[in-house]
Amino acid sequence: MMRLPMHRGTLAILAIALGSLCACRDAAIHHYNLGIDALERGDTATAVTEFERSIAERSNDPDAHMNLGVALLGRGEVERALAEFQLAAQYNPDDVDLHLNLAEAYMALGRTQAARTEYEWVLRREPEKVAALSGYGKLLKDGGSMDAAHGQFVKALSLDPENAVSMFHMGWLYLDTARPTEATHYFLRGLQITPKSAYGRLGLAEAYQVRGMDSEALSEFQKAFVADSTSVPAMMGIGESQMGLGNYVTAERILQRALVRSPNDPELLTLLGDAYFARDRRAEAVAHYRRAIQIDEDDARAYLGLGTALEAAGDLDAAEEALQAALLHAPKNAAVMYRLGTVYLGKNEKTRARAYFEMAMDAVGDDPVLKTNIRTGLEETR
Repeated sequence: MMRLPMHRGTLAILAIALGSLCACRDAAIHHYNLGIDALERGDTATAVTEFERSIAERSNDPDAHMNLGVALLGRGEVERALAEFQLAAQYNPDDVDLHLNLAEAYMALGRTQAARTEYEWVLRREPEKVAALSGYGKLLKDGGSMDAAHGQFVKALSLDPENAVSMFHMGWLYLDTARPTEATHYFLRGLQITPKSAYGRLGLAEAYQVRGMDSEALSEFQKAFVADSTSVPAMMGIGESQMGLGNYVTAERILQRALVRSPNDPELLTLLGDAYFARDRRAEAVAHYRRAIQIDEDDARAYLGLGTALEAAGDLDAAEEALQAALLHAPKNAAVMYRLGTVYLGKNEKTRARAYFEMAMDAVGDDPVLKTNIRTGLEETR
Protein backbone atom coordinates (compact mmCIF):
# COMPACT_ATOMS: atom_id res chain seq x y z
CA MET A 1 0.00 0.00 0.00
CA MET A 2 1.14 3.53 -0.69
CA ARG A 3 1.78 5.96 2.13
CA LEU A 4 0.57 9.42 1.22
CA PRO A 5 2.38 12.39 2.78
CA MET A 6 -0.65 14.65 3.16
CA HIS A 7 0.66 17.93 4.52
CA ARG A 8 -2.82 19.34 4.81
CA GLY A 9 -2.42 20.83 8.26
CA THR A 10 0.85 22.60 7.43
CA LEU A 11 -0.55 24.09 4.25
CA ALA A 12 -3.70 25.26 5.96
CA ILE A 13 -1.63 27.09 8.60
CA LEU A 14 0.53 28.67 5.92
CA ALA A 15 -2.58 29.89 4.13
CA ILE A 16 -3.60 31.78 7.23
CA ALA A 17 -0.21 33.01 8.41
CA LEU A 18 1.16 34.15 5.06
CA GLY A 19 -1.65 36.42 4.03
CA SER A 20 0.64 38.55 1.90
CA LEU A 21 1.21 35.72 -0.57
CA CYS A 22 -0.41 36.08 -3.98
CA ALA A 23 -3.92 34.83 -4.58
CA CYS A 24 -2.63 32.06 -6.82
CA ARG A 25 -0.85 30.45 -3.87
CA ASP A 26 -3.99 30.67 -1.75
CA ALA A 27 -5.96 29.04 -4.59
CA ALA A 28 -3.35 26.30 -4.92
CA ILE A 29 -3.59 25.53 -1.21
CA HIS A 30 -7.39 25.59 -1.31
CA HIS A 31 -7.61 23.10 -4.19
CA TYR A 32 -4.86 20.95 -2.69
CA ASN A 33 -6.79 20.64 0.58
CA LEU A 34 -9.98 19.80 -1.32
CA GLY A 35 -8.02 17.08 -3.14
CA ILE A 36 -6.83 15.65 0.16
CA ASP A 37 -10.40 15.66 1.47
CA ALA A 38 -11.52 13.75 -1.61
CA LEU A 39 -8.68 11.21 -1.32
CA GLU A 40 -9.49 10.58 2.32
CA ARG A 41 -13.11 9.71 1.47
CA GLY A 42 -12.12 7.63 -1.56
CA ASP A 43 -13.45 10.04 -4.19
CA THR A 44 -10.59 9.75 -6.66
CA ALA A 45 -12.41 11.58 -9.48
CA THR A 46 -12.80 14.72 -7.40
CA ALA A 47 -9.28 14.33 -6.04
CA VAL A 48 -7.86 14.31 -9.58
CA THR A 49 -9.80 17.45 -10.49
CA GLU A 50 -8.73 19.36 -7.37
CA PHE A 51 -5.06 18.40 -7.57
CA GLU A 52 -5.02 19.40 -11.25
CA ARG A 53 -6.49 22.78 -10.28
CA SER A 54 -3.87 23.16 -7.56
CA ILE A 55 -1.08 22.36 -10.02
CA ALA A 56 -2.52 24.84 -12.52
CA GLU A 57 -2.01 27.55 -9.87
CA ARG A 58 1.37 26.31 -8.68
CA SER A 59 3.04 23.77 -10.95
CA ASN A 60 6.17 23.09 -8.89
CA ASP A 61 4.47 21.61 -5.81
CA PRO A 62 5.80 18.04 -5.44
CA ASP A 63 3.08 17.01 -2.98
CA ALA A 64 0.33 18.02 -5.40
CA HIS A 65 1.97 16.05 -8.20
CA MET A 66 2.52 13.09 -5.90
CA ASN A 67 -1.04 12.96 -4.59
CA LEU A 68 -2.43 13.49 -8.07
CA GLY A 69 -0.44 10.40 -8.99
CA VAL A 70 -1.97 8.53 -6.06
CA ALA A 71 -5.48 9.51 -7.15
CA LEU A 72 -4.75 8.48 -10.74
CA LEU A 73 -3.33 5.17 -9.57
CA GLY A 74 -6.52 4.59 -7.61
CA ARG A 75 -8.45 5.06 -10.85
CA GLY A 76 -6.25 2.60 -12.73
CA GLU A 77 -4.56 5.32 -14.81
CA VAL A 78 -1.11 3.96 -14.10
CA GLU A 79 0.86 5.62 -16.90
CA ARG A 80 -0.44 9.06 -15.94
CA ALA A 81 0.22 8.33 -12.27
CA LEU A 82 3.81 7.38 -13.04
CA ALA A 83 4.30 10.62 -14.98
CA GLU A 84 3.10 12.62 -11.97
CA PHE A 85 5.39 10.73 -9.59
CA GLN A 86 8.31 11.37 -11.92
CA LEU A 87 7.47 15.09 -12.02
CA ALA A 88 7.31 15.17 -8.23
CA ALA A 89 10.71 13.49 -8.06
CA GLN A 90 12.23 16.32 -10.09
CA TYR A 91 11.21 18.76 -7.36
CA ASN A 92 11.80 16.50 -4.36
CA PRO A 93 14.23 13.70 -5.30
CA ASP A 94 14.94 12.53 -1.74
CA ASP A 95 11.36 11.87 -0.63
CA VAL A 96 11.19 8.24 0.53
CA ASP A 97 7.39 8.00 0.19
CA LEU A 98 7.60 9.30 -3.34
CA HIS A 99 10.08 6.59 -4.32
CA LEU A 100 7.80 4.03 -2.70
CA ASN A 101 4.94 5.24 -4.88
CA LEU A 102 7.20 5.07 -7.93
CA ALA A 103 7.90 1.44 -7.06
CA GLU A 104 4.17 0.71 -6.81
CA ALA A 105 3.50 2.32 -10.19
CA TYR A 106 6.32 0.40 -11.85
CA MET A 107 4.97 -2.83 -10.34
CA ALA A 108 1.48 -2.08 -11.70
CA LEU A 109 3.02 -1.65 -15.15
CA GLY A 110 5.02 -4.87 -14.89
CA ARG A 111 8.33 -2.99 -14.92
CA THR A 112 9.84 -5.13 -12.18
CA GLN A 113 13.46 -4.07 -12.57
CA ALA A 114 12.54 -0.39 -12.19
CA ALA A 115 10.35 -1.29 -9.20
CA ARG A 116 13.20 -3.26 -7.64
CA THR A 117 15.51 -0.26 -7.99
CA GLU A 118 13.01 1.97 -6.20
CA TYR A 119 12.27 -0.50 -3.39
CA GLU A 120 15.97 -1.04 -2.77
CA TRP A 121 16.56 2.75 -2.78
CA VAL A 122 13.89 3.14 -0.10
CA LEU A 123 15.16 0.26 2.03
CA ARG A 124 18.73 1.53 1.97
CA ARG A 125 17.48 4.74 3.56
CA GLU A 126 14.81 3.26 5.80
CA PRO A 127 15.49 -0.46 6.37
CA GLU A 128 12.44 -0.77 8.60
CA LYS A 129 9.98 0.82 6.19
CA VAL A 130 7.15 -1.72 6.45
CA ALA A 131 5.38 -0.79 3.20
CA ALA A 132 8.66 -1.12 1.30
CA LEU A 133 9.48 -4.48 2.91
CA SER A 134 6.01 -5.73 2.01
CA GLY A 135 6.09 -4.42 -1.56
CA TYR A 136 9.61 -5.68 -2.16
CA GLY A 137 8.58 -9.06 -0.77
CA LYS A 138 5.72 -9.25 -3.26
CA LEU A 139 8.11 -8.41 -6.09
CA LEU A 140 10.39 -11.24 -4.95
CA LYS A 141 7.45 -13.63 -4.61
CA ASP A 142 6.14 -12.84 -8.06
CA GLY A 143 9.64 -13.49 -9.40
CA GLY A 144 9.78 -16.93 -7.76
CA SER A 145 12.19 -16.07 -4.92
CA MET A 146 9.92 -17.52 -2.25
CA ASP A 147 12.42 -17.80 0.62
CA ALA A 148 13.64 -14.22 0.16
CA ALA A 149 10.05 -12.97 -0.09
CA HIS A 150 9.09 -14.86 3.05
CA GLY A 151 11.92 -13.13 4.91
CA GLN A 152 10.66 -9.70 3.85
CA PHE A 153 7.12 -10.48 5.02
CA VAL A 154 8.34 -11.88 8.33
CA LYS A 155 10.38 -8.73 8.97
CA ALA A 156 7.46 -6.49 7.99
CA LEU A 157 5.12 -8.31 10.36
CA SER A 158 7.66 -8.29 13.18
CA LEU A 159 7.76 -4.49 12.87
CA ASP A 160 3.99 -4.12 12.40
CA PRO A 161 2.07 -7.23 13.52
CA GLU A 162 -1.21 -5.64 12.41
CA ASN A 163 -0.11 -4.95 8.83
CA ALA A 164 -2.90 -6.52 6.78
CA VAL A 165 -1.19 -6.08 3.40
CA SER A 166 1.83 -8.09 4.56
CA MET A 167 -0.53 -10.77 5.86
CA PHE A 168 -2.28 -10.93 2.49
CA HIS A 169 1.05 -11.14 0.64
CA MET A 170 2.10 -13.95 2.97
CA GLY A 171 -1.20 -15.71 2.26
CA TRP A 172 -0.61 -15.51 -1.49
CA LEU A 173 2.94 -16.83 -0.98
CA TYR A 174 1.56 -19.87 0.82
CA LEU A 175 -0.99 -20.36 -1.96
CA ASP A 176 1.81 -20.24 -4.55
CA THR A 177 3.74 -22.87 -2.58
CA ALA A 178 0.74 -25.24 -2.28
CA ARG A 179 0.06 -24.60 1.41
CA PRO A 180 -3.59 -23.49 1.34
CA THR A 181 -4.25 -24.09 5.04
CA GLU A 182 -1.49 -21.68 6.09
CA ALA A 183 -2.69 -19.28 3.38
CA THR A 184 -6.21 -19.35 4.83
CA HIS A 185 -4.84 -18.43 8.25
CA TYR A 186 -3.08 -15.31 6.97
CA PHE A 187 -6.01 -14.18 4.83
CA LEU A 188 -8.41 -14.53 7.76
CA ARG A 189 -6.04 -12.57 10.03
CA GLY A 190 -5.69 -9.78 7.49
CA LEU A 191 -9.42 -9.59 6.86
CA GLN A 192 -10.07 -9.11 10.56
CA ILE A 193 -8.15 -5.84 10.17
CA THR A 194 -9.32 -4.73 6.70
CA PRO A 195 -12.53 -6.69 5.97
CA LYS A 196 -13.31 -4.80 2.75
CA SER A 197 -10.07 -5.70 0.98
CA ALA A 198 -10.85 -7.25 -2.42
CA TYR A 199 -7.23 -8.50 -2.55
CA GLY A 200 -7.63 -10.35 0.73
CA ARG A 201 -11.07 -11.71 -0.14
CA LEU A 202 -9.78 -13.03 -3.46
CA GLY A 203 -6.91 -14.77 -1.71
CA LEU A 204 -9.19 -16.38 0.86
CA ALA A 205 -11.54 -17.48 -1.93
CA GLU A 206 -8.64 -19.06 -3.83
CA ALA A 207 -7.49 -20.86 -0.68
CA TYR A 208 -10.97 -22.27 -0.08
CA GLN A 209 -11.23 -23.29 -3.73
CA VAL A 210 -7.94 -25.19 -3.60
CA ARG A 211 -9.18 -26.94 -0.48
CA GLY A 212 -12.35 -28.04 -2.30
CA MET A 213 -14.61 -25.76 -0.24
CA ASP A 214 -16.69 -24.52 -3.19
CA SER A 215 -19.51 -22.88 -1.24
CA GLU A 216 -17.10 -20.97 1.00
CA ALA A 217 -15.03 -19.98 -2.04
CA LEU A 218 -18.11 -18.66 -3.83
CA SER A 219 -19.07 -16.57 -0.80
CA GLU A 220 -15.63 -14.96 -0.66
CA PHE A 221 -15.49 -14.30 -4.41
CA GLN A 222 -18.87 -12.58 -4.08
CA LYS A 223 -17.56 -10.44 -1.22
CA ALA A 224 -14.53 -9.53 -3.33
CA PHE A 225 -16.90 -8.51 -6.12
CA VAL A 226 -18.89 -6.32 -3.71
CA ALA A 227 -15.62 -4.66 -2.66
CA ASP A 228 -14.66 -4.09 -6.32
CA SER A 229 -17.36 -4.62 -8.92
CA THR A 230 -14.80 -4.14 -11.73
CA SER A 231 -12.63 -7.04 -10.56
CA VAL A 232 -12.26 -9.58 -13.37
CA PRO A 233 -10.58 -12.13 -11.02
CA ALA A 234 -13.58 -11.89 -8.69
CA MET A 235 -16.00 -12.48 -11.57
CA MET A 236 -13.90 -15.38 -12.82
CA GLY A 237 -13.82 -16.85 -9.34
CA ILE A 238 -17.59 -16.59 -9.02
CA GLY A 239 -17.98 -18.26 -12.41
CA GLU A 240 -15.60 -21.09 -11.61
CA SER A 241 -17.18 -21.66 -8.19
CA GLN A 242 -20.67 -21.69 -9.71
CA MET A 243 -19.49 -24.33 -12.18
CA GLY A 244 -18.10 -26.36 -9.28
CA LEU A 245 -21.58 -26.25 -7.78
CA GLY A 246 -23.20 -27.19 -11.11
CA ASN A 247 -24.75 -23.76 -11.77
CA TYR A 248 -23.54 -23.42 -15.35
CA VAL A 249 -26.05 -20.84 -16.58
CA THR A 250 -25.19 -18.50 -13.69
CA ALA A 251 -21.50 -19.13 -14.32
CA GLU A 252 -21.84 -18.27 -18.00
CA ARG A 253 -23.57 -14.96 -17.21
CA ILE A 254 -20.90 -13.68 -14.83
CA LEU A 255 -18.09 -14.88 -17.10
CA GLN A 256 -19.65 -13.05 -20.06
CA ARG A 257 -19.72 -9.92 -17.91
CA ALA A 258 -16.04 -10.39 -17.14
CA LEU A 259 -15.30 -10.88 -20.84
CA VAL A 260 -16.64 -7.41 -21.61
CA ARG A 261 -13.96 -5.96 -19.32
CA SER A 262 -11.17 -8.33 -20.36
CA PRO A 263 -11.86 -9.73 -23.85
CA ASN A 264 -8.37 -11.13 -24.42
CA ASP A 265 -7.82 -13.03 -21.18
CA PRO A 266 -7.01 -16.64 -22.14
CA GLU A 267 -7.90 -18.03 -18.72
CA LEU A 268 -11.29 -16.34 -18.88
CA LEU A 269 -11.90 -17.62 -22.40
CA THR A 270 -11.02 -21.14 -21.25
CA LEU A 271 -13.43 -20.89 -18.32
CA LEU A 272 -16.18 -19.81 -20.69
CA GLY A 273 -15.29 -22.74 -22.90
CA ASP A 274 -15.74 -25.01 -19.89
CA ALA A 275 -19.14 -23.45 -19.13
CA TYR A 276 -20.31 -23.95 -22.72
CA PHE A 277 -18.99 -27.52 -22.82
CA ALA A 278 -20.82 -28.39 -19.60
CA ARG A 279 -24.06 -27.36 -21.33
CA ASP A 280 -23.26 -29.41 -24.47
CA ARG A 281 -22.66 -26.25 -26.53
CA ARG A 282 -19.58 -27.80 -28.07
CA ALA A 283 -19.11 -25.50 -31.04
CA GLU A 284 -19.04 -22.45 -28.74
CA ALA A 285 -16.73 -24.25 -26.34
CA VAL A 286 -14.30 -25.12 -29.14
CA ALA A 287 -14.38 -21.54 -30.42
CA HIS A 288 -13.49 -20.13 -27.00
CA TYR A 289 -10.70 -22.66 -26.44
CA ARG A 290 -9.23 -21.82 -29.82
CA ARG A 291 -9.37 -18.09 -29.05
CA ALA A 292 -7.53 -18.72 -25.78
CA ILE A 293 -4.83 -20.66 -27.62
CA GLN A 294 -4.47 -17.91 -30.23
CA ILE A 295 -3.70 -15.49 -27.41
CA ASP A 296 -1.49 -17.86 -25.41
CA GLU A 297 -0.16 -20.78 -27.43
CA ASP A 298 1.35 -22.28 -24.25
CA ASP A 299 -1.99 -22.54 -22.42
CA ALA A 300 -2.16 -26.21 -21.48
CA ARG A 301 -5.58 -25.87 -19.89
CA ALA A 302 -7.08 -24.47 -23.10
CA TYR A 303 -5.56 -27.33 -25.11
CA LEU A 304 -7.02 -29.79 -22.60
CA GLY A 305 -10.47 -28.23 -22.91
CA LEU A 306 -10.20 -28.20 -26.69
CA GLY A 307 -9.13 -31.83 -26.81
CA THR A 308 -11.94 -32.88 -24.49
CA ALA A 309 -14.55 -31.01 -26.56
CA LEU A 310 -13.24 -32.42 -29.84
CA GLU A 311 -13.24 -35.93 -28.40
CA ALA A 312 -16.88 -35.48 -27.33
CA ALA A 313 -17.68 -34.31 -30.87
CA GLY A 314 -16.10 -37.49 -32.27
CA ASP A 315 -13.10 -35.81 -33.92
CA LEU A 316 -10.52 -38.08 -32.32
CA ASP A 317 -7.58 -37.13 -34.55
CA ALA A 318 -7.99 -33.42 -33.79
CA ALA A 319 -8.54 -34.25 -30.12
CA GLU A 320 -5.30 -36.25 -30.05
CA GLU A 321 -3.41 -33.33 -31.60
CA ALA A 322 -4.78 -30.85 -29.04
CA LEU A 323 -4.08 -33.15 -26.11
CA GLN A 324 -0.54 -33.88 -27.23
CA ALA A 325 -0.01 -30.10 -27.34
CA ALA A 326 -1.41 -29.90 -23.80
CA LEU A 327 1.00 -32.60 -22.66
CA LEU A 328 3.89 -30.77 -24.29
CA HIS A 329 3.17 -27.72 -22.15
CA ALA A 330 2.16 -29.64 -19.01
CA PRO A 331 4.12 -32.94 -19.12
CA LYS A 332 3.11 -34.01 -15.59
CA ASN A 333 -0.61 -33.26 -15.86
CA ALA A 334 -2.53 -36.41 -14.97
CA ALA A 335 -5.81 -35.10 -16.44
CA VAL A 336 -4.19 -34.65 -19.84
CA MET A 337 -2.67 -38.14 -19.73
CA TYR A 338 -6.02 -39.62 -18.75
CA ARG A 339 -7.81 -37.81 -21.57
CA LEU A 340 -5.23 -39.03 -24.09
CA GLY A 341 -5.90 -42.53 -22.78
CA THR A 342 -9.61 -42.17 -23.49
CA VAL A 343 -8.90 -40.83 -27.00
CA TYR A 344 -6.68 -43.82 -27.82
CA LEU A 345 -9.26 -46.13 -26.31
CA GLY A 346 -11.83 -44.56 -28.64
CA LYS A 347 -9.46 -45.23 -31.55
CA ASN A 348 -9.17 -48.85 -30.33
CA GLU A 349 -5.45 -48.45 -29.63
CA LYS A 350 -5.60 -50.20 -26.27
CA THR A 351 -1.87 -50.58 -25.76
CA ARG A 352 -1.26 -46.85 -26.16
CA ALA A 353 -4.35 -46.09 -24.08
CA ARG A 354 -3.11 -48.27 -21.25
CA ALA A 355 0.31 -46.60 -21.31
CA TYR A 356 -1.27 -43.19 -20.83
CA PHE A 357 -3.63 -44.42 -18.11
CA GLU A 358 -0.65 -45.88 -16.24
CA MET A 359 1.28 -42.61 -16.54
CA ALA A 360 -1.80 -40.76 -15.33
CA MET A 361 -2.09 -43.03 -12.30
CA ASP A 362 1.52 -42.35 -11.39
CA ALA A 363 0.94 -38.57 -11.59
CA VAL A 364 -2.61 -38.27 -10.22
CA GLY A 365 -1.87 -37.29 -6.62
CA ASP A 366 -4.86 -36.93 -4.28
CA ASP A 367 -7.69 -36.34 -6.80
CA PRO A 368 -10.17 -39.14 -5.94
CA VAL A 369 -12.51 -38.55 -8.90
CA LEU A 370 -9.71 -38.58 -11.47
CA LYS A 371 -8.16 -41.61 -9.80
CA THR A 372 -11.46 -43.51 -10.11
CA ASN A 373 -11.74 -42.54 -13.79
CA ILE A 374 -8.20 -43.73 -14.48
CA ARG A 375 -8.92 -47.08 -12.84
CA THR A 376 -12.01 -47.45 -15.03
CA GLY A 377 -9.90 -46.69 -18.09
CA LEU A 378 -7.34 -49.29 -17.10
CA GLU A 379 -10.09 -51.88 -16.69
CA GLU A 380 -11.32 -51.12 -20.22
CA THR A 381 -7.87 -51.84 -21.68
CA ARG A 382 -7.66 -55.36 -20.30
